[in-house]
Amino acid sequence: MTSSWVPGPELARQLHAECPDACILFQSVRDDAGALLDFQATALNPAAEALVKGLSPGPSPGRSLSSWAGALRGLPERSALGRVVDSGTPLSFEVHGRLDGAERWFRARALRRGDGFSLWLSDITDVFAERHVLREELHKERAARAREEHLRLALETARMVTWEWSEARLTLVWSPNAEAFFGHPPGGLGDTLESFLERVLPGEWTRVAEAFLQGLCAEGPYTFQFRAPWPDGTQRCYELVGQTYRENGRPTRMLGVVMDCTERERSQAALREAEERYRLVSWATNDVLWDWNPSGEHIHWGEACRTVFGYASEEMGGISWWEQQLHPDDRELVLRSLEHVLGSGGESWLAEYRFRRKDGTYVHVLDRGLVARDAQGRTARMIGSMMDITERKRAVERMQEEAQFRERFIGILGHDLRNPLNAIMLSARQLRRRDTLSTVQQLAQRIDASAARMGNMISDILDLTRARLSGGIPLHLAPTSLPAVCRQVVEELTVAHPGRDILVEAEGGGDGIWDPERLAQVVSNLVGNALEHGEREGPVFVRCRDEAGQQVLEISNAGTPIPGHLLATLFDPFRQVGAARSGRGSGLGLGLFIVRELVEAHGGQVTVRSTEEEGTTFTVMLPRDARALDRGGSGVLPEEAHTG
Repeated sequence: MTSSWVPGPELARQLHAECPDACILFQSVRDDAGALLDFQATALNPAAEALVKGLSPGPSPGRSLSSWAGALRGLPERSALGRVVDSGTPLSFEVHGRLDGAERWFRARALRRGDGFSLWLSDITDVFAERHVLREELHKERAARAREEHLRLALETARMVTWEWSEARLTLVWSPNAEAFFGHPPGGLGDTLESFLERVLPGEWTRVAEAFLQGLCAEGPYTFQFRAPWPDGTQRCYELVGQTYRENGRPTRMLGVVMDCTERERSQAALREAEERYRLVSWATNDVLWDWNPSGEHIHWGEACRTVFGYASEEMGGISWWEQQLHPDDRELVLRSLEHVLGSGGESWLAEYRFRRKDGTYVHVLDRGLVARDAQGRTARMIGSMMDITERKRAVERMQEEAQFRERFIGILGHDLRNPLNAIMLSARQLRRRDTLSTVQQLAQRIDASAARMGNMISDILDLTRARLSGGIPLHLAPTSLPAVCRQVVEELTVAHPGRDILVEAEGGGDGIWDPERLAQVVSNLVGNALEHGEREGPVFVRCRDEAGQQVLEISNAGTPIPGHLLATLFDPFRQVGAARSGRGSGLGLGLFIVRELVEAHGGQVTVRSTEEEGTTFTVMLPRDARALDRGGSGVLPEEAHTG
């Protein structure tokens, strides 16, 4: 490997004379076959020598081209410089390096010289800096234009414009699309606040002007709405949002946007109309409307739930809460029917069940729902209504009871009342045929017993008729002593049942406002029931006492307990536990029914407890004053004398 050319001092002086710029001579380094291996620096002019001394790191003459790449960044590849030597075509480029601790830029030009090239370096750092500044400014300008374009597109897409008002100019500046936004030709919007107010709906001028003044004094963002007419005669709704800026506490500038909210207002108006229609339908039908997404727990309830169930809308829970309000006897069947509709692809659901109100009582409801499904057939939503059919159920039950009552009543009139009447007629005929005294006494006794039984039947039937068809048994209220009534009834029954023990025990005064005749009927029926069905030789206890502001009456007897399956219907009409021994009652099974009706007419309640160990006890609870619940009877003044 040889270097074919070494320049001397004379060539260096020529280089310096030709150009004051730095110049470095590079000679080709080739192998024996003439292939280019590298370039080696062989000479530098004075400017290049000064440059080399300041470069960091600084290459020295005689070093290869690759060693210069660390000092002058941006040098071309060896192959590119080889083409300069081979073809004689100059090559221009830029390099930079750290000179005396500062970054400097040079315009470089490689020119062929013999079997090498001369590298001329011109310092363009100042030019490069200016060019860099220009590039930065151009970049900023392009970025600003891009942001403006993005803002313009965003404003057009969002249907809004920007505005600015300044105290210094007293002008209102709008974004370029403002005229088209408000439906005006170019220049038709004006540049003052007054000209803008002229474009607002006339009836809203004062309100909008006051809103601007309030915004001028506001500390933070403010907003208001207004309407403006369009040239085609339509009106559009706009919402203005602004912010006031201050200098030394004085407002000097306002900025903001105006949005076209016409479609939003139309949607909201349609939504309000739909909600109002939904609410009116709920009120008109008195149905509880509900909306449930089966994928979640929440149920949206209509406003009628307060009227029907006693709950406010926010008190009504989700699907789990609804399940807990179902009557235990209905829950399994209702849930099974709902699951079947949801799982089988059904479109509608119908169920009738009992639902618990807020006060703990149950109402009968008819629940109807429609199922909405997605494209895959999955349940997406379910909407329905719950109708209170309690009164309808009661009306149906009353109709059924009345039909049964009429059938029983006709049967009684046609059969049961005929038997004692026949006995009276036969006894009367025998009296005419026989004249012995003993026979007359026996027949007379039979006539008396039959007639009494017939009278009891008629009384019971009349009370039943009043209770079922006339709105209740009427009461004639007066100050009454319950212990006195009990003793009077017991005296009468003792005469009719000689040899039986009927014991009266009274604690407290036992005074109240009741119907004494009806209370006597209650005591008579209950004591008579104990004598007829209780243990033959056992005593009957009649106890009166005060308890928590109420009067308690208990009739108890020993004997065979009442079967448990009969207790639930014991007070229903035409119910008889067993055959009576004396036949003193009406025989219709109305005694306990009439007891319950009379007690409830006084605002009280009657219950029964019957066990093998304790016997049978009927308990009557009465309020002290029954006038508040008197249903059509006549009351008396408190100063009237007690009855008993």
